[in-house]
Amino acid sequence: MDQATIIMYAVQALGGVVGGNILGALVRGGGGAVGRSLIGAIGGLGAGYAAGNVPQVSEIAGMWSGLLSGEAGGHLSNLITGAIGGGGLGLIGGLLVRPRG
Repeated sequence: MDQATIIMYAVQALGGVVGGNILGALVRGGGGAVGRSLIGAIGGLGAGYAAGNVPQVSEIAGMWSGLLSGEAGGHLSNLITGAIGGGGLGLIGGLLVRPRG
């Protein structure tokens, strides 16, 4: 695995952590900060995988890369894609994983 692929996955996971924590905290669930972070990172990586293998998701993710020029546009696209995937799973996890009490 080359360095560009590792950076791509790291940026998607980071976006997923941010999106998962935000939406998980809004619905007041998700297993705490660590749980929301893990759920968000998995969601971000899942969205990145879908963007690479599903043409419809790839077209949508490709629109964000035009916001910045050069290599930064690709990183921004990966960050947004990860945040959307992590936010989706963070919302689901926040609604399903509730604190006891």
